[in-house]
Amino acid sequence: MVCFSGAMANAINIPKTHLIVGLSLPLAVLLGYFVAEPMNLGSMAVVVFVLVVLAIPLMLRWYYPLLLLCWNAAIAPTFLPGQPRLWAMLAFIGLLFAVLGRAINRNARFVIEPSVAKPLVVLTGVVVITGLLTNGIGFRMLSSGTYGGKHYFYFLAAVAGYFVFTSRRIPPERAGFYVAMYFLGGLTYVVSVFAGLSAGRYTYLWLLFPPANMAREGITSGPPGAFDSMLRLGQLAMAGGGLYVYLLARFGIRGVLDLTRPWRLLLLCLGLALGLMSGFRSFLVLLAMMFAILFFLEGLHRTRYLPILLGVMLLGSAVVLPQADKLPLVVQRTLSFLPGKFDYLARASSAASTEWRVTMWKQVLPEVPKCLFRGRGWGIGARDFFATVELTDRADMLAGTILVGNFHSGPLSLLIPFGLYGTIAFLWFLWAGLRVLHRNWKFGSPALHRLNTLLLAAFAAQAVFFFFVFGSLETDIAGFVGLLGLSTALNGAGAASVPVEPAAAGVEFETEYIKA
Repeated sequence: MVCFSGAMANAINIPKTHLIVGLSLPLAVLLGYFVAEPMNLGSMAVVVFVLVVLAIPLMLRWYYPLLLLCWNAAIAPTFLPGQPRLWAMLAFIGLLFAVLGRAINRNARFVIEPSVAKPLVVLTGVVVITGLLTNGIGFRMLSSGTYGGKHYFYFLAAVAGYFVFTSRRIPPERAGFYVAMYFLGGLTYVVSVFAGLSAGRYTYLWLLFPPANMAREGITSGPPGAFDSMLRLGQLAMAGGGLYVYLLARFGIRGVLDLTRPWRLLLLCLGLALGLMSGFRSFLVLLAMMFAILFFLEGLHRTRYLPILLGVMLLGSAVVLPQADKLPLVVQRTLSFLPGKFDYLARASSAASTEWRVTMWKQVLPEVPKCLFRGRGWGIGARDFFATVELTDRADMLAGTILVGNFHSGPLSLLIPFGLYGTIAFLWFLWAGLRVLHRNWKFGSPALHRLNTLLLAAFAAQAVFFFFVFGSLETDIAGFVGLLGLSTALNGAGAASVPVEPAAAGVEFETEYIKA
């Protein structure tokens, strides 16, 4: 009897191709039936569920590089409610798969950096508890009576993304590839700009690259209709900044300025040119601060590069600034904080933007003492929202901006929503992050020294920029945790490293390191 059963089992030999086709055809018919009524919520739920199940094998293998690629990318599926950024969805999905992988594989260990994880968890606790104790964490797209849930969504996605980044070590031989994906993902913002400027000829691009953000950023500063000739494309700042930072991460300042390989300097100038076309002064300020810190960390201030670079900057300023009014208007606006001859519209636009911010800060500052021990969170009640909308239409154009917490100031984005508790937790997080990045720069692997230098410079510049130029906790947290997560995944965690021998004076070489 056993032999007969075994013979029957061997006789039923179905090829894999036939089996796959046999399973796929009924599934295709089922999906076709539900897609016939795509606006029905039940049909949409079934289709999404089937697609998610089919994508599980791919996500188990590729969720990590996909998250790195999309972290700075412009991709946002517009066909989903709320148009969430793809990186945020991948962060939650990746964390789920990382935890599942750890549960089934004892070797799949997270690279935990306790000195960073503790303040990040505390900051997350302050944000969530404050939200629950104020207006709640609600999503209007889910028929909630509370607005502002998108801020909590992206903040929690950034925190989840940090733990996904640190869910595995990046092999040293793959470091260049992963770093390129992380920084060069910003080039996808060029596609977003192209989709917005194509006059509707390539609407299929809007499915993943929404042009709405570009259109809103194209609205000029000041009273309606005052500077309609100026189109500001904020996405170009993201694209140019991504290319600029990647080149410095890959080659360093010394390598970029190597005239035997002029294509590096040309690409760096291309990144700067794209950013200048954005019309945002903050782009140039942030990259200049990062360049200066990186210049110091690389030790170039003690070399001939310092006088040469200063001479080139002075000569370029003497040639360009007196004739700056011949540049495109949007470029003039980016440079308008410098002394020079600029068109009246560029200066007026910059002045109107600055005056608008100062006026808003004067209205907001009296609220700070009231929020020191009980922040108001990001949630907005429906009654307050509609009352403010009505007020904005009639008199106060700043009321809507203040209500949603868009203060254009890092300290205010901490103190008003989360008070002293959130501010202290965030400062603790920044200090811990700087210590870890400094340790990796000083004692990390020689093969990663150039990259660790850039990560430290970028994090420090972003921190200074956050407090003194422009900052917003709900948006900037992704940049901070991304740099920290990438550094931890590359260098490991909790390892105190010391150099085997000190570097000789005036001699530059890579020192061997041992783990203590």
